[in-house]
Amino acid sequence: MAYTAFFSALLCLLVGYFVYSHGKGYPVNRNFFIINILIFLWNSGDFVVPLLADFHGAALFYDRFSQLGGVLITPAFIIFIRSLTGHSFKETIKQPLFRVFAAFSLVFLGLIPTPLLIKDIEVRPFKEIPGALLVVEIGAFFLVILYGLGHLLKERRTASLPQKIRLTYFGIAILAGILSAIAWFLIISLFPGSSTKIIYVFEVTYVLLTAFAILRHHLMNINIIIKKTVVYSVLSALVTGIYLALLLGFEALFSSLRGGITLIEKIVAAFIIAATFQPMRNFVEKTIDRIFLRGKIDYQEALARFTRSLGSVLELRELVDLLVSISGILGAKNVAIMLKDDQIGRFRVLASTGLEAQHHDIGFDNLNDVVRILGSANKIITAEDIKSLTEAPGNKGLAEEVATLRAEVIIPIFVKGDLDGILFLGEKHSEEPYDRSDFNLLATLADEAGMAIENAKLYGSVKRTYFETVQALARAIEASDEYTRGHSERVTKISVEIAKRIRLGREKIDTLKFAGILHDVGKIGVIKEVLHKPAKLSDLEFALIKNHPALGEEIIKPVAFLDKIRPVIRHHHERFDGRGYPDGLAGNDIPLLSRIIAVADTYDAMTSHRPYRSALSSEIAVAEIKKCSGTQFDPEIVQAFIEIAGTLS
Repeated sequence: MAYTAFFSALLCLLVGYFVYSHGKGYPVNRNFFIINILIFLWNSGDFVVPLLADFHGAALFYDRFSQLGGVLITPAFIIFIRSLTGHSFKETIKQPLFRVFAAFSLVFLGLIPTPLLIKDIEVRPFKEIPGALLVVEIGAFFLVILYGLGHLLKERRTASLPQKIRLTYFGIAILAGILSAIAWFLIISLFPGSSTKIIYVFEVTYVLLTAFAILRHHLMNINIIIKKTVVYSVLSALVTGIYLALLLGFEALFSSLRGGITLIEKIVAAFIIAATFQPMRNFVEKTIDRIFLRGKIDYQEALARFTRSLGSVLELRELVDLLVSISGILGAKNVAIMLKDDQIGRFRVLASTGLEAQHHDIGFDNLNDVVRILGSANKIITAEDIKSLTEAPGNKGLAEEVATLRAEVIIPIFVKGDLDGILFLGEKHSEEPYDRSDFNLLATLADEAGMAIENAKLYGSVKRTYFETVQALARAIEASDEYTRGHSERVTKISVEIAKRIRLGREKIDTLKFAGILHDVGKIGVIKEVLHKPAKLSDLEFALIKNHPALGEEIIKPVAFLDKIRPVIRHHHERFDGRGYPDGLAGNDIPLLSRIIAVADTYDAMTSHRPYRSALSSEIAVAEIKKCSGTQFDPEIVQAFIEIAGTLS
């Protein structure tokens, strides 16, 4: 029975480690590994005690010590079972039931060295003689797994369908645990001389089912779990054999020199050899990774994560770039994405990788063979489909179109039932064909991409409407002033060019567009006579002018979607040296977009006609801005402005 117990316990431990290593950041995986360590410890007496047959006292001590696993498994199991249903460790330890079993475990930890749990043992054949309180330990474990089963049944009622399936596996696994506890207790209590090997079958069943339920959530395959665990077991057994051979060799050498070896010396030798055996463990890990295509699982997980990430992108341009970046995950040599241009009714290549630049000029109309076939077939076109379709009459242009984009797989993207996008994938760098699992994941990708494109287009439409509304407001404000008419649009244009020069992201540039259009909205509260006064302003009049940035912020304050531009508008008249208004901010305390608008605003003001002076030339305006670099303006923004000034008309 020692070998059966050893390999059963080792299998449980290795499965636990395998699950943990594929999800170290998940509490469920970590708690499952802890449970399996305790199972290993609890079972270890069955194979360690026979090795200590000549030392009854040491054998009895270790068998009692192994009960540590049985005592600690009750609170550990509650933590594990609640983590399965999303409850944190902090929530669990506040539960009265957990506290009861934690207190029970603390009491029983003190009883482990006593005869109250394990009264005695017989080594040949190995048999445990239960103590008076062993029935309490087993009863506690039995109650805990019953609680676990009830907890899962309760949570299953309100769970989603995938989670219900997952919890069903856990439930069956727990039933196996219940049968294991019952079988073990009945056998040692009623039939002391009988074999307890059957409990190992239940334990292994419990561990494998639980592992599958955990890893199923992360797209793992049960075949991979079983196969990889078998390989772990075989290779670990080989390593263990070498380890034991070294230990026995050490014992033989020591015995020949001294005539014998004590138990303490054996333990010390075992620890020394184990500590220097790490290279062999690393060898086992690398060998397993070479045998199993771990990259395949990682690839599927990466593709699934990529698919889920599409829903968080609202900018159509970013979405298209993200879709093209899938080439890195798939290992495709080339990728192209076509979207339908609703204005002209044609599909155009918006982004690609691995293809020449001229392919961006390719466009398909609704009569195109690819568009026609995808629209009617409503499925992914594979390499085999492409071959058969190109040979069919009426598809003469298909072969040329597919060859131009070097497509191995063509994926339709539908929005509200209409073909709205086409994703072309080239062959893989590995030259492996796309398989069924690829197509299943790509079909999900197409569905998610369709919803993401719809959301992005809707978001773009709403954003355009907002911008046009804001633009109309700015024009209305400027309409009564022939001197400032078009000023906001020109400032916006210059600001955007500066932003591109310093490589700001698309989101920042969009914010800058709104801020540029509305930067002078506060002037609506300044009387016309002050704005158009040709002579020098009085202190009071200048104070009114200086108030327009703060007033502008107050005007747009009730509009939620303009929240981001409020500080930009408020601070666009601050100076880099801290002598500006309204708050006297300096340096990098001034928002970056405000610093950009300050330069653009000054340039347009100098190159435009005003009631009090004629327009200055572009050269003079640029020279003046350069002169004020570091005092009025941010030097880096001035440098970027000088670099784009030649393109301004």
